[in-house]
Amino acid sequence: MASLMESFEQQYASLTADITGKTGKIPNLTGLEKKKMVLQVEKHMEEAQELVEQMELEIRTLTAAEQLKYRNHVKNYLTELKQMHKELQRAKIAFCDEVLTREELFESEDTSIAEDKQRLLDNTERLERSSRKLQAGYGLALETEQIGADVLNSLYSQRETIKKSRDRLRETDDDLGKSSRILSGMIRSTVWRGQVVRVLDL
Repeated sequence: MASLMESFEQQYASLTADITGKTGKIPNLTGLEKKKMVLQVEKHMEEAQELVEQMELEIRTLTAAEQLKYRNHVKNYLTELKQMHKELQRAKIAFCDEVLTREELFESEDTSIAEDKQRLLDNTERLERSSRKLQAGYGLALETEQIGADVLNSLYSQRETIKKSRDRLRETDDDLGKSSRILSGMIRSTVWRGQVVRVLDL
């Protein structure tokens, strides 16, 4: 595994050396030559960034000691890439006589405007996503509130049903009690009459 990391590092070293060399030439170039050189450097920087990302993935497969070693390397590479990016930005607006041409000044302004527009579009898109999430959350809250109201209504209806059933049960108990008392009276009356008849027969 370490040999693969070594291969990545060799490729990275080759790319960064090329980046440094070409970045140093940019201030002395103008027009199409300068644009072409800048594009080459930017492409090499993207490749270097991808290599560092591959290193970060590969490090996870190494032993603890190797991970510590190569993580420090990667940290240094990332710092180095940031510095090279800054140097490229300075080289893009620099000339050997340190004077900007009108054409490149306008290009720099156009780039700045384009970047501002892109940031505005990105911010607008984020706001729209946040707005959609808020709307979805609000809809969910309304739905939850409606479900809660339905549940409360259902419980209230069940409570009323149980209350009515309990009242009917009480009325039935009262009716049964009355019927029981009447029946008991009839039984006692029948028994008393039977006793009277037997006495008269005697």
